[in-house]
Amino acid sequence: MKKVVLGVKAVILAGGEGSRLRPLTIGRPKPMTPFLGKPVLGHILDLLRRHGVREIAVTLRCLPDAVTDHFGDGKDYGVKLTYFVEEEPLGTAGGVKKCMDFLGEEDFLVISGDAVCDIDLSALAALHQSHRSDATLALCRRSEPLEYGLVRTDGEGRVLGFVEKPGWGQVDTELVNTGIYVLSKRAMDLVPNGAGYDFGKELFPRMLSHGMALYGWEAEGYWQDMGDCGAYLESLHDALEGKVALDLDTGRVRPPEGVAIKEPCWIGKRVTLAPGCAIGPYAVLGEGSTVETGAVVERSVLLGAAVGEGAEVSGAILCKGALVHCRAVVGPGAVLGEGAAVGAEAIVAPGVKLWPGRRVPEGGKATASQVMTGQSAPLKFSAGGALRGMVGEELSPETLLALGSLLGEREQVGLGWAGGSGGAMLARAAGCGVTAVGGTALVSDAPCASAGAWLGRYYKLPVTLFIQQDGDWAELRLFGPDGLPLDRPTQRRIEGALLRGEGSRVTATRVGAFETVAGVRPGYSAQCAAVTRLAEIPLRPITVQVERGEGANDVLACALTALGCKVRRGAGRGMPTFSADWGGFRLTAWDEEGRLIVPDRILILLTRIEMEHGQGTVALPAWAPAAAEEVAQSFQGCILRLGRDGEKAQTLWRETPWLWDGIFAACRVVARLGLTGETLSHLDRSIPQFATVRGEVPLRTGRGRVMGRALESLSATSQGEGARLRAGDGWIYLVPSGSRNSLRIIAESVNMEAAAELCGEYEEKLRALDREDPDRP
Repeated sequence: MKKVVLGVKAVILAGGEGSRLRPLTIGRPKPMTPFLGKPVLGHILDLLRRHGVREIAVTLRCLPDAVTDHFGDGKDYGVKLTYFVEEEPLGTAGGVKKCMDFLGEEDFLVISGDAVCDIDLSALAALHQSHRSDATLALCRRSEPLEYGLVRTDGEGRVLGFVEKPGWGQVDTELVNTGIYVLSKRAMDLVPNGAGYDFGKELFPRMLSHGMALYGWEAEGYWQDMGDCGAYLESLHDALEGKVALDLDTGRVRPPEGVAIKEPCWIGKRVTLAPGCAIGPYAVLGEGSTVETGAVVERSVLLGAAVGEGAEVSGAILCKGALVHCRAVVGPGAVLGEGAAVGAEAIVAPGVKLWPGRRVPEGGKATASQVMTGQSAPLKFSAGGALRGMVGEELSPETLLALGSLLGEREQVGLGWAGGSGGAMLARAAGCGVTAVGGTALVSDAPCASAGAWLGRYYKLPVTLFIQQDGDWAELRLFGPDGLPLDRPTQRRIEGALLRGEGSRVTATRVGAFETVAGVRPGYSAQCAAVTRLAEIPLRPITVQVERGEGANDVLACALTALGCKVRRGAGRGMPTFSADWGGFRLTAWDEEGRLIVPDRILILLTRIEMEHGQGTVALPAWAPAAAEEVAQSFQGCILRLGRDGEKAQTLWRETPWLWDGIFAACRVVARLGLTGETLSHLDRSIPQFATVRGEVPLRTGRGRVMGRALESLSATSQGEGARLRAGDGWIYLVPSGSRNSLRIIAESVNMEAAAELCGEYEEKLRALDREDPDRP
């Protein structure tokens, strides 16, 4: 095999805690996770040695002694190791910066110590040299890329941009960052000394802004980040199938006679297999494991665990000292921590995790994970920023107690609910969690989600939780101090902390308190009326109608009354009519002639009002109709798009709540009518005629792959979230679905018929892209 052509040194990032691999990683750092006879870090050392790298720096943070005690100076692996321990987290780039005296002036390699791979490092280094690059990144394809950093490249491999841990709306490629790089000292000169700094989030974008040479290379070989227990099992199965070139001989022995072995399997030293047991396929039995007569172990990993007579273990991970008694059953995806025990004839349901020392009694059944306070199944935020589930199941009192304890660490938490006693119960459980960690739970009488968001904005609360019950289901919405949904990184931290069972408690003398906040509806309504006025002069008297319904529509009627309108409730013609739904965030209207004005048109109508009253720049979501640009051009204005235009767009969006809050929006529209005396139908006719139709295309291949093909083949332009393209007289907006393997389409044209035709045309084009050669990027 060729030697690495640039330098002789490498840095292994080995400070990971491996929280998503728990309970497998409880008590050990992630790079020390056992993998076919040695820690996974040992296989990385083998890979580096095979490519001629002998001098290696290893950055450590979590339980560093576990690494240094096992590997020592590296002599047993044919390399020389130098360790750098971080007292405080320095990030990926900051940790490498600490090694620069060791690395010297030459280009060097960076690799993670907790991934499974056999990537051709020599080819990566050769490409780096041929391009005279400042940084060259090894990339791999992933159809589910949300846990990685996306890397956008051009046809020659030049890096165009990065998206760290994207939401589905931002996915327009399958190429992800493996964390394997060849770097120059020029690149590292941009990293500050002694400070936390990240490659993907900070250094690489900064290099692009400086015009430095960054290239991406779709790696030749295997790479798998062991992000969770499922990925760990998948990596082991791939290794047994020979998909990744690893040293599988270390610690491996031949199975004894009289044992039924279905290959592929891997059996370690001092493994006891009784006659009549059945092993495999895809079984990995680590040192010290025991399987008794009649037991079946398939597609599973035993890391020094014992399986009793007649027991069945399928697709599971059993840590050191775990014990499955006779005739017990452990289902796929289950994980037993060190010393966990399953009693005779007990059942561990699929996906259940038992933390170290936990026990399922004889004849019992474990259907939920036994952790500190964690979840048996992950809760995930939707694209709209909500957690949804059945009351008492996914959204149980225990879940809300855990969520409250996480939120309560921010000291003050707003709480509200609507829809029934189930929502009230969940909110009170969350409040108990808030107070249990010393926080203050501000319980409000907000009647809808938008009112709860307003409360958080008014008091500048760190976080506000509003729970809307709908029958057996409930939706949890979390808002930050700006009244907008929590950003994606914060959502991810909450998801992970709930799954891992993180949380704390305080002593009795430090327990927090419940406080009541009353009068949210009149306060919210009064501010809506006050800030949406377009002039100081009194408004003309105007009669409007608000559809019946509690919650948001009650608030809407109250706000329009505060604006000076005469408000009627119900349905009918002859006057502007409004209805707020989706918790008060979405507004629908009907003009005096009874014609429907859908939310998309209201957004463009509001854009015109902004432009006409001196706001030369308006920020809108990526999906907002392209008619907004036409309106802006007529006033020599500018449209910014969220996601595409950075913090400037986000700041302007925060400052214009009538663009994202239905109650504010209605007041803004009516304030315009009261100022000018025009009708709603006339105002609606002042914006371009357009209609939008929405569609969805289920995919056989990955969302990122088809989005990437659309960018290339359909000449679509990335919007930061989703992509937009011109289609004749209309427009198409594409965005991956957040909950299904599909792409969503918004077709925009001059009327509903044309938009529907355009939508159908591009649905078929996406299907064609999806049917193309699966090996094509």
